[in-house]
Formats: sequence, structure tokens, C-alpha cells
Amino acid sequence: MALKQTSQPLNIGATIDLVDGTPASLQVSLPLSSLDREVFVVTDVQMDSEPLPMPAAAGSQTSIDASVNKTSTSVLKINSPNCVGSLKRRIIESALPTGGAIYQDSYSPSEASTGTMADYLTVIATPNFVIAGSYGTTAGGAGNRGVFVRVTGYRATATADTYAALVTEELNQ
Repeated sequence: MALKQTSQPLNIGATIDLVDGTPASLQVSLPLSSLDREVFVVTDVQMDSEPLPMPAAAGSQTSIDASVNKTSTSVLKINSPNCVGSLKRRIIESALPTGGAIYQDSYSPSEASTGTMADYLTVIATPNFVIAGSYGTTAGGAGNRGVFVRVTGYRATATADTYAALVTEELNQ
């Protein structure tokens, strides 16, 4: 790919506040100049959330789903080309007489890159990215929960044909 690094690694952080039962998204600006054909080369993504409350009754559940996307405002799975990273946390209260809860946690990508020019997760060509999330409890009415994101990468300039291809691919997803 015809990219030339123009900055040292940058950390871009953001938080999205999720209300029980209401999907949400947040657009995060990147320090890019489209006139200079700048793109953001993502080398690492870290996601975390506030702790989930225990479900109220047997058979009920509490969950958070979130993703960092290039353009989409919906929660995506890691198999989508628009998805940069995803987080899923779930607590399910057992309906068994002995009780107990089952905790499920998944996060992708599960390993960070080294940050070298040949090692990156994706390239964001538009001057922003999106954090999308949803939080829900079976009982409803729970307090808000935050999802925290840190995207690490560097700015780079692209040749005109590479930049055009990246922007077109991003906007057509």
C-alpha cells in the first residue's frame, strides 16, 4: 500500500454512555487533512466497559455489546470489514435451583500489533470513526453504563489513487 507515515503514534480516546435498552453511537474526530490525503493507520484498539450489574432474577441477563467502526452507527461483529474492534459482555443468571451466574466476555482483536509500518489492523480514510453500543437488562431500568475506547495509530499520507480507493471503499460499506 502506498502510505507514508507523517506522525508518531497517537492515542485517541473516547467514552460512550449507554442507556438501558437504547442503542447509541458516537462519532469521534481524527486529526486528518483530507486536502493532504491523510489517513489514520490503526495499530491497536482497546475497549473496556463499566462492570455489569447482576441480573435481578433467575433466567434474566445483563449485556453490553459495542464496536469501533469506520463509518457504521450500528454495533458490528469483527467479521464486518467496517468493524475495527468489538466487545461483548454478558451475565446470565442461572435458572437452576442451585443458582449462580454465567459470565461471558469476548473482545476482538485480542492481541495488539507491534505498530510497525507492515503491522496494522486497518486504515481509516475518513476524518472520523464511530463507537456504537447497546446495553440491556431483562428487568430494564438499570443505571447507565459506559464503554471506553482507545484507538492507537499514526497519520500517513496516501497516493491519490490509494486515497481514492480507501475513501470509496469506506463510504460504500
